Amino acid sequence: MILVTGATGKTGGQVAKELAAHNIPIRVLVRNVDKGAGLKDLGAEIAVGDMADKAAVSEALKGADKAVLIMANGEDQLTIEKQFTDCAVAAGVKHLVKLSSMESTKGTAKPIPAMHVASEEHIRASGMNWTMIRPTFFTQNFLNAARTIKASDEIVLALGNAVVAPTDIRDVAEVIRLVLTDDAHLNTSYNLTGPEALSLAQAAEKFSSVLGREIRYVAQPVEEFRKVLTQVGLPEWRVNAVCDEFKLLGDKTSMQTTDTIQQVLGRSPTSVEQFVKDHIDIYQG
Repeated sequence: MILVTGATGKTGGQVAKELAAHNIPIRVLVRNVDKGAGLKDLGAEIAVGDMADKAAVSEALKGADKAVLIMANGEDQLTIEKQFTDCAVAAGVKHLVKLSSMESTKGTAKPIPAMHVASEEHIRASGMNWTMIRPTFFTQNFLNAARTIKASDEIVLALGNAVVAPTDIRDVAEVIRLVLTDDAHLNTSYNLTGPEALSLAQAAEKFSSVLGREIRYVAQPVEEFRKVLTQVGLPEWRVNAVCDEFKLLGDKTSMQTTDTIQQVLGRSPTSVEQFVKDHIDIYQG
């Protein structure tokens, strides 16, 4: 049995779908039973509880021999992830897979990457087998641009002159499935990227090619982005942390791709062009 956290989010949800599609028994920990309804339809066992609730986490881990730790970024994330790790050890979990990020490097002052670094270190010291999954900029971030692409043929992101290697969540989920089912991946950190490094202007050209019309990249000022996040009701810590993340990405004017997805999956990672083709309905309107 594999316990998956964060399964009502984009990445955790894709991991749950990937595992269920291959008939791998899973249990998901959700805060709201109604939000878990779709996961139950996949065949997942549903455990109800908050990740911050030690008793609920311990109950959800009973009988699980593996776990996937995926969390939305938050102020208490490190405390919660450390507690989850300790509960997993106590429950006899043999293998813990953590979703981290490629931007999480020792010595960083950025709050989200720093939490990932500290959580990874806690897991490595726990005595459990582990695998760190460390993707970079998700291609699915372009789904947020669907409205402006349809309205004005623009991709509006607060990423300045960034160069990114868009990485499809579906590839990440498939890597996680294989990592969980093959002991060759124990105690390994995997940096995952898409097939090519692109400026956002170059990414817009990929959209143009598939959609058959010119799509432009517009660099939104970070402070404008901050106002948007505040208006949708995100707490101040999250607003500041997300803006710091975007600044960190925006400062990267070069990007090194990895061949990890190719090596693990035996195929090339999903390109931006293929991603647009797969989601063309939302961009054409």
